[in-house]
Amino acid sequence: MPSVQRAHNELKKDGIQVITVSIDGIGEAAVKPVFTKNGYTMPALIDANMAVARDFGVRSVPSTVIVDAKGMVRVRTTGHVDFDGADLRNYARSLNRK
Repeated sequence: MPSVQRAHNELKKDGIQVITVSIDGIGEAAVKPVFTKNGYTMPALIDANMAVARDFGVRSVPSTVIVDAKGMVRVRTTGHVDFDGADLRNYARSLNRK
């Protein structure tokens, strides 16, 4: 999660939102303490019923979905993603320019 926060901090300057999605069944009670303890400020969508996860085709955790400005899913991955790497950030910025 620290690398997700760093990506959020950097990409928000370009108008790109990094949003986390929690599918934990107890919702905010599971998310809020973790965010508070670690100082995370990126948005967290609480998806206890997994409606968003289903809409985006998420089948396992963690998953990463990149959506362009028109709402089209451009990337869907499962497993670890390097949020500190330049490739992901540059790709997200390129979508923002289209």
